[in-house]
Amino acid sequence: MSECQITLIHPADDPAEEEKVTVFAERNPVGRDEFQSAGVNGYKASAQFVIWAEEYDEQPELQVGSERLTIYRTYGPRKDNKIELYAAERVGNYGR
Repeated sequence: MSECQITLIHPADDPAEEEKVTVFAERNPVGRDEFQSAGVNGYKASAQFVIWAEEYDEQPELQVGSERLTIYRTYGPRKDNKIELYAAERVGNYGR
């Protein structure tokens, strides 16, 4: 587990019009089962991010550092009012 900042993104055709919000997150590795499950759906699982549930507004993408990832699954809100975001890069012919 490590703490980082991520930018949640609502993409738009014009990058200047994208809605972005930066939040603090816990970054956790994904397990083998999660990696395999994501692969079946055309994703290469990168990490799990945990943020406060009220900060998440159904954004389909996030950016951490220079890496832009797709949020392919969420879990929560949990009892501690946090939500888990599972992020991956698209593989094959799915990338933008």
